[in-house]
Amino acid sequence: MKKTPLPKNPVTSQPQMGDKSRWPWLGSLPALAGAALIAAGLVPPHATTAPPVLAVAGILTIAGLRYLRQRWLARTVPPLEEALLAVVMTWLIFLVGGWTNPALILLPGMALAHIAFRQSWRVLAVVGVTIAAMAFGPLVLGQAAPSLAATRAVPLLLAVGLFLRLLPTTRRYRQETAEKPGTLAATLSRGRHELVRELGITAKPASLPETIHTLDARNDGVNFSRQTLGRLNTSFELQLEMIRQSLALTTVAVLWPSPNGQELRLRWLASTREDIDRGPYPAGRGITGAISDDHPEIELQLVNPAHPDIPYYQNQPEIGAVLVLRLPTEAEGGPSEDHRHGLLCVDRESSEPWSDRERTILRLAAQKLGLEVETSRLLLSLDRDRTAIHQLSLALRELNSGVTVAAVLAATIKAVKSQVPADLVAVSLREGDGHRLAIAEGKNVVDLIDKRFPLAHGLVGQAIRIGTILPAGGRYPKPAPIFSPERTFSEFGSLLIFPLRTEENEPLGALVVAGNASGLFTKGRQDILELITTQVAIKIELAQAHERLGRLATTDGLTELANHRAFQHGFEVMLQRARRNRTPLCLLMGDLDLFKQINDAHGHPFGDLVLRETARIIKETVRNVDLAARYGGEEFAVVLENCDATGGHQLAERIRERIGSLALESDSEEPVQPTISIGLAVFPEDGKAKDLLIERADQALYRAKHRGRNRTVIWLASDED
Repeated sequence: MKKTPLPKNPVTSQPQMGDKSRWPWLGSLPALAGAALIAAGLVPPHATTAPPVLAVAGILTIAGLRYLRQRWLARTVPPLEEALLAVVMTWLIFLVGGWTNPALILLPGMALAHIAFRQSWRVLAVVGVTIAAMAFGPLVLGQAAPSLAATRAVPLLLAVGLFLRLLPTTRRYRQETAEKPGTLAATLSRGRHELVRELGITAKPASLPETIHTLDARNDGVNFSRQTLGRLNTSFELQLEMIRQSLALTTVAVLWPSPNGQELRLRWLASTREDIDRGPYPAGRGITGAISDDHPEIELQLVNPAHPDIPYYQNQPEIGAVLVLRLPTEAEGGPSEDHRHGLLCVDRESSEPWSDRERTILRLAAQKLGLEVETSRLLLSLDRDRTAIHQLSLALRELNSGVTVAAVLAATIKAVKSQVPADLVAVSLREGDGHRLAIAEGKNVVDLIDKRFPLAHGLVGQAIRIGTILPAGGRYPKPAPIFSPERTFSEFGSLLIFPLRTEENEPLGALVVAGNASGLFTKGRQDILELITTQVAIKIELAQAHERLGRLATTDGLTELANHRAFQHGFEVMLQRARRNRTPLCLLMGDLDLFKQINDAHGHPFGDLVLRETARIIKETVRNVDLAARYGGEEFAVVLENCDATGGHQLAERIRERIGSLALESDSEEPVQPTISIGLAVFPEDGKAKDLLIERADQALYRAKHRGRNRTVIWLASDED
């Protein structure tokens, strides 16, 4: 009996094993004969061809196409033979009929485009040489040949085939088409997803908490499962064909329930019949509905249309015997985790009862097929474990590379989002008796960044204060405030707030992860987030210590202004920028008046207070682009960028007046009112070198002291001795 090719399912289509031709070269003979006939110029184009040649060409074309059809139906035609037959036969049709219809050149052109798109480069090269011989052979021999204009469609269609072949290899195409509904890639993706989910080879990893942001959610699941699924398909098809042939069966089929259990789908088939209904079929249809836990096997003899039907046949002629077995889905043969089982269905023309030997073979086959599924699940789980560990390692590596607090916070967001399909990820840092939202990604939170909230308000403050993960179970208890009562998030269904603590168990802040979906945080997911949280707390503490060390190296500890070293470096940088941009720059040198007397009269702690208040006023008065520093002792320096003498004098006067208005309470009856004298020099009028500008600003400061203190003096050339 003639075999039916295996059905194409949405995942893959493998050639069904069939009887090989005794003469695998037979199909190439019409192709080679036709190519030789054309290359010799015996089939002239655009003219009436001699009847004998026409007859030979017709015979070769019919024989080749008939042979091609037979081999194609059996799915045993070699790619090179198929390609040669297609291109030679279509070229013959073009030459024979081209004198009446030149558009027939599209036939060999489309055949060549199809070969370029579908076949290997080796096949394309052989076909290319053949078609070149057919096109230019008659010219070389001085025979009539098609004009180049008549054949211009061939290279054009070849280019189209090559373009279509190379396009899917581009990353952008794969990303876009895999996500775009209605495309072939999306259709195949959905098919793979269906079969992967039906077979349960998306099972949760056994040893590692499940990856929160699943591979399937990012479309990696289909690609990830393709190799495992391809091997499973090949193994099933080979085994089903082996069963069919060894037991002389008509059909061997495997039906698998859909994920919701409402349908049965024909997933694998080896059959000699052609009237196959591809399905899907309602669950419980026909003989399959008799399968249950109590009856894992059902057999019938002399099945006719009056009996329950076999779902995958379009017609129901008499069938000799049918046997349906439920596939065990665990290696031990126990029940599956989700209580869904595949069905192995076999039938034959003979009405003889199934012998003990046949039933034993089929039971062993069912166990083997079930074991294949479980093995695929295990392999996929191991691969998922490895991928999840790799993803987590990459996330933690980026987290560990952060040096500053800002870099650590940014890496924290990326690390969490690489593992969790969260709609909100935020980190809030403790500051005194409150906490500040340092970074956040999500909707309706941008305006909250850098805002400060009391620890007594909201779930975040509570988690920081008591050091406990909130809320219990990861469910968002609406409308409980997350940060403050003024802002609620009704769209969230899941929420977890992880307190960040130092190794000494001191509160640092909190990591907030939320999602719109309910039940987002399983135990495994929470375990991964706790691991990330521990690393985040360590890195934030280290980054804060690093920043403190950096500030100590460049900042005066008492006044929190730039120290002398930072001033020298910053002044040089600003001076170079002023030279490059040809803009003015103003230097102020200020010195507290009679500061030694204040120290002697009220003590050094009070003198430190005067210095801190002076520094505060300077810091509040200058712009962010300016440089304010403690030059040494009670002396201060300010560099004003893009500022001339007039602007510098105005700002110096504001500083001087604000300091003069201070009234600091001391141990004496009268409050202390410090004053300051300021000298001013301008680049480039008063000098172009850093040291010269410092010297002349200092000379102007000396003039201010000499003229009575508590004043601002601009350096003039006449001030030099």
